[in-house]
Order: sequence, then structure tokens, then C-alpha cells
Amino acid sequence: MHIIAIIEILFQVYFISHAIRTQKPRYWIVVLLVPWIGFILYFFTEVMPEIGQDQPVADASGPVAGPQPSVNCKLAYISQGKLFRKSGPSPLTQIQSRFGQKIIDRTVRINQKNEWKTKPTGSPFSGSALWGGDQADPDAIRVFITSVCRSCEKDTLYYVLESDSTGGVFAYNHETDEEKRLFHRNNFYAKDLDLNPETGQLVCSQTFADGTSNIVMMNGDGSGLSGVTEGDSIDEAPSWIPGRQRRILFQSSGVGRNKDGYIVGRGPASIQAVDLDQERVTGVLEDGRYDYLQPRIAPDGYLYYIRRPYETQQYDSATAVADFFLLPFRLLRAVFHYLNFFSLVYSRKPLTTASGPKAQGDDFKTIMLKGRIIDAEKALRQGTKIMGVPSLVPSSWELVRRSEDHSEKVIAKNVAAFAIGSDGEIAYSNGCGIFALDRQGVPRLVLKDNIIEDILLD
Repeated sequence: MHIIAIIEILFQVYFISHAIRTQKPRYWIVVLLVPWIGFILYFFTEVMPEIGQDQPVADASGPVAGPQPSVNCKLAYISQGKLFRKSGPSPLTQIQSRFGQKIIDRTVRINQKNEWKTKPTGSPFSGSALWGGDQADPDAIRVFITSVCRSCEKDTLYYVLESDSTGGVFAYNHETDEEKRLFHRNNFYAKDLDLNPETGQLVCSQTFADGTSNIVMMNGDGSGLSGVTEGDSIDEAPSWIPGRQRRILFQSSGVGRNKDGYIVGRGPASIQAVDLDQERVTGVLEDGRYDYLQPRIAPDGYLYYIRRPYETQQYDSATAVADFFLLPFRLLRAVFHYLNFFSLVYSRKPLTTASGPKAQGDDFKTIMLKGRIIDAEKALRQGTKIMGVPSLVPSSWELVRRSEDHSEKVIAKNVAAFAIGSDGEIAYSNGCGIFALDRQGVPRLVLKDNIIEDILLD
């Protein structure tokens, strides 16, 4: 055998074993079978970015093996639709919604009554193959918490709970372990809840079926739901301006639609202020180069927000060339998954176990953070690490403090969410960890967990 052919086979064996060991996507196995081109492409896209990283993440199903508090802090956060709370040296606890559990129990009972639809009858197109065999699995039922905020009452939190068909606002007292339903309605989907401590009113962003979001307001007891903004836009992250009872900050993006009315893009997010008494909206901060997210005013009067580069959806010549060369591999991947589906239907076995045993936990291939699709697997493998904690968002996501004279200061990078406490303390998350800033602006690790979507300093 020619020496070049032997070298080629050795490279293929090495990189295929590397892809299996590090649990790369299965389509790389097919790509690496292509002589020379396959492992050269694999080396520059997968192996090269890993060189120089601190510690490789062995399992993309979770960057950290569960929550690990390291600094005493009183906070709450949302991870994968679940709400957790930590108070000082007390252990981390999960807040379980009884209303959400009732939704799960009711759905399981309904599906158990229709159990005949999911029982196999010998036909590949009956039973679970046709109706879905996981419908009675409690873990597969979509019930999660989307937002949390402080309450005027001691030891109480407000949060928004969603399921596939209904949503509502709830109050939970962690001392008495009691949950109170404030508001509940079918097809109510909301997030970014915030409380006005002076009036007791709640404000949040409600998402509609056409893809738009508007700011809505309600009383502290869940009554008097009314709209604050309207129009063909995405209005999110409302927050009350301290000391001004009737003014709200929020982020707003315009939407672009095609001739059929479908949303095909969104404009850069700007910061807007609405005066409820005068019914007037005023622009605060806008720049076509950036998204300005999650505006908050601290007790000291500074404006805080996340700034990230605005990314337009463009199909340029480079993308067209890449699509042309990757088309054969994408077709092979599509054919493989098509055949794999029928293998699962007929024999209930996959075609291959090339990626090794199924990892425990959820699949974090892609997630949605602040309206942006994040390749979590790539971020955990290549992204910046803060105190050993991988960041889901790049360093271009910055936490900025802006004074009344319009001077700005970046106080943290790799920021996916942040919170301001009642005393002005600041904490932020990079998606996998929560960090508290001391008076000198030096971050300290508070805890680390899987995908952290929102945080609150209680």
C-alpha cells in the first residue's frame, strides 16, 4: 500500500475516534470518510478552535454537574424553565409550582385515557409512531417559568408560569411554601416581569401569535390587565423607573415582514421610555450598530443595559459558496436521519451508536437567549471562560453603565443577563454561572449551573 494512502487512513481513524470521543455531531463521521478534504475541514473547524482552551467540556449536555454555590448571596434565577432560590448560606432550593404540577397531572390523566392510541399493534404507522409515545411522560410536558421579580411582601416572589395552552402570574411565599394565583388565562404568554414597589403594579412583555410582543400592565392582585404599548414591534424587558411612579423603560425592535405577512427579520433593539400619565413614548438610546437590551435604572440613578452588536440576516457570496460545497454532506445527513427514523419505527433501534451512549440531561445544541439563537455546544467548547465557567455568549455582549451626562463604562463582558439589588448591588450571568460585582467592579463567582436564562437579586 502506498505510504500516502496509509497516512490518509491513519488521519481518518484518528479524527473519527476524536469525533466519537468528544461527541461531535454524527454527520462528521460521514464527512471524515471523504479522503483528505474531510479531516482537513474537521481539523480547522473543530480541532483548531479547541487548542489553547483552559479545560475541554466533555459533555455538551451540561457544562456543570448541577448547581454549585460558592459565595453566600440572596438571589433567584431561572434555568431551563425552572426557578431556583438561594438565601445566604442556606442550600440552593427549587421552587415547585403546584399549579404547574396540576397541569402535568391533568395532561397525564388525559393521555392515559387515550392509551390505546400509543400501544403498538404491529403496524409501523400506528400506536406511538403515529400519536407520539412520549405524550404521557411528565418530563415531556411543556410547563415552565419564564420570569421572576421581587414582591412588596416579605419572603415573596412573583413569577410567570407557562404551558402549551395557558399562562399566568403567581406569587410564592418561601417561608410558608404557599403559592397564590394572581392571573390566569388561556394563550397568555409573557416574560420580563417587574414590580413597581411604590404602586404595587406589575408590568411585563406579552407575546402574541403573530410574533410581536407588547408591554402590558396589571395590578398587584392580578386585576386590571391593560396594554401599555401596541403596534407591529417586539417590545420587551420593561422596568419601572425608580422614584417616578408612572414611567417605564423597555427595549423595542421593529419587525420586517414579507409579502405574505411573515416576520423575516427584526431591527436593532433600542431603549424607549413611556410616560403613562402623558401617554407619550420617548427614545432614550438608539444606534443601528447595536442592540440595547434589558434597560434598568439603579438606585444611584445610573442606567444599566446590555449592549451587543446588531446582526443582520444576510445571504452573502461567502455563505452561498459554503452552502454549495456543504450541500452533498447535508444531503447525506438528511438521508441518514430519514433512514434512521424508519429504523426506529420498525425495529425501535437507531442505525448507529457512533456518538456513544446517550448523555444524561438535556440536549443543549442550540438555545434562545435574548432573542438570539446560540450554538450552545460550540460556545461551551470554544467560548471564553470566566473563573473556569464557560460563557454561552461572546465578549461582545457587554454590561454598560451610563450616567446622566451620557458617559459610558463597560463593567462586565460575556453578559447574558444581569440584576440590580435594592441596595444597588449588581450580579450578572454569562449563561452558565452567576457572578457578583464588588465595589471595585471585581467579579466573584456565586454559583454555576446549566443554562441560566434570568437572575434576580432578592
